Amino acid sequence: MRLQKEVWFPAFRTFSALALHGSICQYRSMSKLKLGLGLLAVAAVILAFAQQRQAQARLRGENEFLRQQLAQLQTEKGSLSNQLAAAGDFKRRATAQLAELLKLRGDVSLLQHQVGEIGKLRDEIQRLQAAPGIAAPLQASMDALEQQQQAALASLNRAKQGMLGFIMYADENQQQFPATFAQAAPFFKEGLEPIEMNFEIVYVGSLTNITNAAGTIVLREKHAARTRDGNWHKTYGFADGHAEIHTEPDGNFDDWESQHIIPPPPPPNQQ
Repeated sequence: MRLQKEVWFPAFRTFSALALHGSICQYRSMSKLKLGLGLLAVAAVILAFAQQRQAQARLRGENEFLRQQLAQLQTEKGSLSNQLAAAGDFKRRATAQLAELLKLRGDVSLLQHQVGEIGKLRDEIQRLQAAPGIAAPLQASMDALEQQQQAALASLNRAKQGMLGFIMYADENQQQFPATFAQAAPFFKEGLEPIEMNFEIVYVGSLTNITNAAGTIVLREKHAARTRDGNWHKTYGFADGHAEIHTEPDGNFDDWESQHIIPPPPPPNQQ
């Protein structure tokens, strides 16, 4: 029994020592593992913080770039607004100058027509002065000539106003002339009725398709008027905006009009 105790006790002590040593080693290993995990956690926090700082710096840079772009766009917007305002002023001035030019061209056409009538009247006055009882016939001739001139002037003005309205309409509708007078009514200075009652539209299409605007009729007076010398005349409005009176001795304007009117395209079933 004593021998067994002597053998068992040292073995127990050795086992205890070994167990204690293993526990110490295990504790040290666990401590190192915890320390390593703690260091990793700290490193992860530092890395996340660094990435956050970088992201914030990048966002600040992008915000600054966007602010610069916004400031540039606002500057360009102001410049564009000024350019649009200048373009609007130029367009208004150009429209006013066009109206004045059309008026002058119409006046020249009327004056040329009146010069011819005055020459005829001078010849008639000389003839009447050589005959007895000239006062009443002379006054009647002068009154008739004045009425004829006033009617011709009114017709020219209507044609000019109509063409000015058509051109202004085309300017806002892709250079397309109106198909009816009502479409251009907002641009008629003296209203729709005087033009619609006395003229008809002979060209409907794009202004850009006309190669000779000064020689292409767009508006034609509905009825010819007879002059004192027996001739007939009509007033026409042309694609470039001017108006003129054309005279024919027999009242047949077909040949002359065919040289200045673009015929409409045939219907689709006839093409």
